[in-house]
Amino acid sequence: MSVKSNKSYIKKLIAAISLLLVIQSYSFSQTTTVQGVVKDSITGNIIEFAIVRFDDSAVGNISDEKGKFKISNNSKKNQVVVSLMGYKTWTKTVPIGKTTTLEVLLQPSEYQLDEVVIRPGKEKYSKKNNPAVELIKKVIENKERNNIRNQDYYQTDEYDRLIFAFNKVDTAKVKEKLAKYTMQSRIDNKTILPFSTRETLSTFYYRKKPESTKRIVTAHELNGIDEAMNVEAIDAVTKEMFKDINITDNKINLLLRDFVGPLSSSQAVDFYKWYIIDTVTIEQERYINLGFLPFNTRDIGFTGNIYVSNDSSYAVKRVTMDVPNKSNVNFVDAMVVEQDFEELSPNLWIPKTLTMSVDLTMANAIKLYVEKVKNYNNFVFNQPVDVVFVNPAPVLYVSGYNKQSREYWEENRPQSLNTDYKVDLMMDELMSNKYFKLFLGAVKIISSSSVPLSSDEEKNKFEVGKTLSLFSFNGLEGARFRLTGNTTPNFHKHLFLYGYGAYGTKDKKFKYYGEATWAFGNREKNKDEFPMTNLVVGHKYDANPLGLRFLQSERDDIFMSGKNQLKENATYSRTTQVEFKHETYKNFSFDIFARTQKEKPAGNLTFRLIDDNGNMFFKPNLISTEVGLSLRYAPNEKFFQQRRARRKIPHEGVVYSLSYTAGLKNVFGSDYNYHKLMASITKDFWMSPYGKLQINVIGEKIWGDAPFPILLTASANKSFTIQKHSFSLVNTLEFLNDQQITWNVTYNMDGWLLNRIPLLNMLKLREVFGLRGIWGSLSDRNNPEHNNKMLVFPNNSFKMKKDPYMEASVGLENILGFFRLDYVWRLNYLNHPNIDKSAIRLGFEMSF
Repeated sequence: MSVKSNKSYIKKLIAAISLLLVIQSYSFSQTTTVQGVVKDSITGNIIEFAIVRFDDSAVGNISDEKGKFKISNNSKKNQVVVSLMGYKTWTKTVPIGKTTTLEVLLQPSEYQLDEVVIRPGKEKYSKKNNPAVELIKKVIENKERNNIRNQDYYQTDEYDRLIFAFNKVDTAKVKEKLAKYTMQSRIDNKTILPFSTRETLSTFYYRKKPESTKRIVTAHELNGIDEAMNVEAIDAVTKEMFKDINITDNKINLLLRDFVGPLSSSQAVDFYKWYIIDTVTIEQERYINLGFLPFNTRDIGFTGNIYVSNDSSYAVKRVTMDVPNKSNVNFVDAMVVEQDFEELSPNLWIPKTLTMSVDLTMANAIKLYVEKVKNYNNFVFNQPVDVVFVNPAPVLYVSGYNKQSREYWEENRPQSLNTDYKVDLMMDELMSNKYFKLFLGAVKIISSSSVPLSSDEEKNKFEVGKTLSLFSFNGLEGARFRLTGNTTPNFHKHLFLYGYGAYGTKDKKFKYYGEATWAFGNREKNKDEFPMTNLVVGHKYDANPLGLRFLQSERDDIFMSGKNQLKENATYSRTTQVEFKHETYKNFSFDIFARTQKEKPAGNLTFRLIDDNGNMFFKPNLISTEVGLSLRYAPNEKFFQQRRARRKIPHEGVVYSLSYTAGLKNVFGSDYNYHKLMASITKDFWMSPYGKLQINVIGEKIWGDAPFPILLTASANKSFTIQKHSFSLVNTLEFLNDQQITWNVTYNMDGWLLNRIPLLNMLKLREVFGLRGIWGSLSDRNNPEHNNKMLVFPNNSFKMKKDPYMEASVGLENILGFFRLDYVWRLNYLNHPNIDKSAIRLGFEMSF
């Protein structure tokens, strides 16, 4: 293979790595392409939404608003079929291996079902007296009766395969080494080059009462770029993006987005148009072909066909569906979902296969193909296996599950799917290229934010980082330089060490943090693997920004930098803490902690007291000693694990939190005695197709004596970035309370409104609205104006009036597919000094 050709594909592999981080048999046969327009044979009017496909193939499309269509295949299928309710089915044979342009003239006909006749003209769709609507209502009424989960118990063996590949590879440019790894796409039979594969063999168990599921994984293999990168986040995210679906669900979650299910009990008839296309024979049985598409094809839904049994069971035999080209889904050129079912006995239909195929285009240049295939075998019903559910883990792994041989996979894959893509062999060849190997190493460093000290991953015991915190700047420290280090499980399976040193060029102070964690249970990659049970001891000396409470990023992240950060209301804090954290598989966790903290004022901040005679004197430091307990429950929460953080994977759910903290006076020199209680709830509502609503409410109260560094305040965000649950226009310590309630409401409309505005809908922008508020009060006991034992408040800190503080925001997300821009404005307390009444905030997020 030429050097030039090698470099070309190495560049493409590098581009694919970028996608994964924020995340066919080979043939040279000719392509048969058919394009054209569909019209009414009588009126000559164009016909949109006609189904155009190759006969006996899943390859197809629908005519657009101009009646135009285009389909291609490489599998020697040349019988074109065009169909639409109210018209006779049109067929034509075209030459193989050539491009054919057609004018399809559909002849009106009459469809009769249960003596109801629909006569076509220019379509005036009606749900009333529509036999297709009546039929789908019957399907929905009977969907639970035919559901496999009506059985008390069942188990099945499952094979799952996920492939990532370059799409539409030019076979003329692929020579020698890489050519042998190419295959064909299921969507249009174009040539693809796989660069990552995941395969899993498992047994799935279901119990109806109490409802439980369990999966036992017997084999799992990961090959390709992401295996070489060893990035923990990729596997978790891809599992959620391309997870299993159930056609009977009201909402179908794909690509981390909710689509309205075609069998939704509440929305199927109002969201989709339904048509009876024809009847077809599948495995010697007759089925009614129901076609469907959204009323507005820019909404998040499907177009496709459901094949329904022609009897009183109204069971679904097969589903094929895709996403309309105009829908507000990023990067997706085409997506085809196919699911087949089999009747074992009356009212017992089991899944046979599930296939998802997606064509993606990134930055108008990188064309990718993703394919998920799932096969079900060896069903066993109503055989009690309660012993399987004793272990609380939802997924169990047999010993050696990830070390199965190539021969094992060849013997145990389903025969129809027994293809070895040999991505591991391709990666071995690519890794021999020093430039590719060097770049891959750089990507590992960026993605993990750390640099291993050994090139042998299995022997590396220590890492240094973090890349995003190496340099930052703020008003107190000036330029801040930080070096971080931590041990890996190769150092010890239970003991993990972590620490950093930092230096500010303006305050000329050295800061540091040291931590030792004992993890109960062996850890494969890091100490916080779910579910964690950790004992942590740490000591820190660092700048402490008061009032920055709920930031998503570390405060010395480069993106949190700014001259206003730590400019005022900061301390130098020396903290020692002991903490025990425990999690369960049910996503319940508790955290018991004890800490002592000594704070000295930093910058222009002072700790001042005024005696009974009005004399002011300065307090050099503030000491607090606390013990506490935090509880958290987040049912069905999904996340991916990073070195020292977890990133939530978007899903509809709820999170409950409750914490209690006691301040202990005279313990290790502590100055005050107090009790602090906090309760919060965060709830996500996914309301497809109308977007997502998130509501967060936090209630807090302090009893006892609390100086202003301990009092409650609004969480301030002084950076230019969007920080959830923080106020963009509140100054640090602007409001001081000893009881308060905070709320944050964010409504992401997912483009539902802008999709309906001509021209703007072509940009696929998505609207976002927000409202945040805080309402609190301060007792005389903790107000220095009434109690001279309390520290005098900093300048520009206030007790709240009777009105809550509020700020609103309106924004656009999905700008260029990645960016979000919010305009935020302050609704009240406009007379406070040194405030911003409005601001622009920027966010970055890759989403479909």
